[in-house]
Amino acid sequence: MSLRFRLTFFYSAFFAVILTAIAFVVYALTERSLTSSLEERGRQALQDLGEGNINQGLSRLPGDAYYEIVLYPLGAPGSATEFADGLRYSEFQSVPRINPTEDDLPSLLDETALERLYEEGYVSTRVSLQNGDSLFVLADRGTGKVRFLQREAAYPATLYIGIPAGSVAATLRQLAKNLGLTVVSAFLAFAAGVWILSRQVLSPVQRVTRAASRVTGKDLTQRVPVPKTKDEMKELAMSLNRMLDRLQESFETQRRFTADASHELRTPVTAIVGHANYLLRRTEPKVEQVDSLTVISREAERMAKLVNDLLELARADAGISVGKEPVNLIEVVEAVHMDVAPVAGSTEIRIDAAVPRIEVVGDPGRLKQVVLNLVQNAINAGASEVRISVTRGRDGVRLEVLDNGSGIPDSAIPHLFDRFYRVDDSRSARGKGSGLGLAIVRWIVQEHGGKVTVESKVGEGTVLTIQLPEVPTHPAESNFKQTLTGTLNIFRPTHAGPARE
Repeated sequence: MSLRFRLTFFYSAFFAVILTAIAFVVYALTERSLTSSLEERGRQALQDLGEGNINQGLSRLPGDAYYEIVLYPLGAPGSATEFADGLRYSEFQSVPRINPTEDDLPSLLDETALERLYEEGYVSTRVSLQNGDSLFVLADRGTGKVRFLQREAAYPATLYIGIPAGSVAATLRQLAKNLGLTVVSAFLAFAAGVWILSRQVLSPVQRVTRAASRVTGKDLTQRVPVPKTKDEMKELAMSLNRMLDRLQESFETQRRFTADASHELRTPVTAIVGHANYLLRRTEPKVEQVDSLTVISREAERMAKLVNDLLELARADAGISVGKEPVNLIEVVEAVHMDVAPVAGSTEIRIDAAVPRIEVVGDPGRLKQVVLNLVQNAINAGASEVRISVTRGRDGVRLEVLDNGSGIPDSAIPHLFDRFYRVDDSRSARGKGSGLGLAIVRWIVQEHGGKVTVESKVGEGTVLTIQLPEVPTHPAESNFKQTLTGTLNIFRPTHAGPARE
């Protein structure tokens, strides 16, 4: 998940929470305001009804409101029960009503509301009708002026008003819908704005990232562009450049030391090998002296190979590239076979190729070094049979070195191409080298635009596979088959996995 997406998501989510909270507050305040306004209009209407101004009181109410006046000509009741009973004086309930309901307003109040009306003289509540609608009921104890037998008289009375809640509910539903649309629209607009603005804000980070990605162990000259602004991005870019300066200096020091040390060691090591061989050939040393001189010569040759490998890696770290020319990989493999076969001992080496010519672009000497290294490793692993296979494929040229040696443990495969790493395997001669051969193999293959992978199983053998880009060549004999030994029973895994670097 990119930083730009996370910024947009979290800022938009926070904005949506704030908008939703504001919408709830607006809804609650509006509902309270509508209810308070309705109750205030109801109070004024009750006052007008008590004074006999029925028309003026009704004008304060919505057109679908109800009202009812219950008179007590025999005096006000003395208890809540008598108060409730007084509601049933039907002869005094014939005062005209607007839009009468199927129930009388007094009968809609429960006992609690009646108690409050009797004790406090006023009650405001919300009740439900039998048809499912809601009704705001306001009641007030006072006097009622009515004309009876052509005489106007004032009697103790209870005044009732019923206001349908449908209009308020409809207003609140429309308000909720409008608030919802507003929140969604504002959220989308805010998210789009953050997404667009974040690109501008994060563009310096992207430039720094692109510049840093170009920095490699072979090229430490790249630097991060420093923005002209005076902010944290400028400090970050300057800090990264200072770090790259220190890394470049450290790498250059290490490269110079490795190259200089390797170059200086070549002369004394060569002298040791030469003098040891001279003493063995031109003098008559004793038996114990022969053993010591043989050990000196062997170890000096091993040290010479190690020095040469170090020098190779120093050149690789310095960015020295290999030569590029069309090379017949079949000829390279045959040259390796001719060099190794005389000293391979009991190990049988075989070359398999379907055509006599498969060309790649590269350095023939370096490619020979790669194949020679892999074959020598197979021999050191105790393999009695080694097969070198060269084929064409959709991904280019595929070169495989298969052996039936002791195999490589799974735990060692991820580190196989690390410098100075050697497989600790007491069952074979593998691991007695310098630990630099496969590192050099990987460098050479990568310089040729290819990759190297390994698959192995302990006790069965190993397959090292090299993929190289192919050079388009003229048609060759498709039926050609080159075989230098007899049939082999050699390990070949069903699924080749990549070696981890």
